[in-house]
Amino acid sequence: MKQQDLEALAKDFFKYLDPQAKIEVSDNKGWRIKVDSSDSGRLIGKFGETLKAIQYLLRLMATRSAGEFMPLTVDVGGYKEKKEQEIEEFALAVAENVKNSGYAQELRPMSPYERRLVHAVLNDFQGVKTESVGEGELRRVKVLPSEE
Repeated sequence: MKQQDLEALAKDFFKYLDPQAKIEVSDNKGWRIKVDSSDSGRLIGKFGETLKAIQYLLRLMATRSAGEFMPLTVDVGGYKEKKEQEIEEFALAVAENVKNSGYAQELRPMSPYERRLVHAVLNDFQGVKTESVGEGELRRVKVLPSEE
């Protein structure tokens, strides 16, 4: 799928939610749709649930249109970018604590995307390793001291 096709799809989708929303599509390690809206709170929803639903629907529409899986991320008002930064900073702080104390620490239950982000951030962090533990909605990352 071309960038202008995805942008047209996103604009068509958002005209029903916020006709004045500004849509920006970029291809940086996967498609990223940035939405700037005066009604960001409603589009994000409580704990980002509405944003997750919007992202799911847009991914489904893009995949159907392209005829192949379309990995894409939707960010409204910088919410997702800020959330990613918070998770990265938290993961680094926990890793430092685990490294210094020598004790493992389990993080709160996270979505698959958030867990992948933690694993990626701590992949090159010296002195710790990560693993996912738990099942379903309670799945979380455990940060352990490594033998290095």
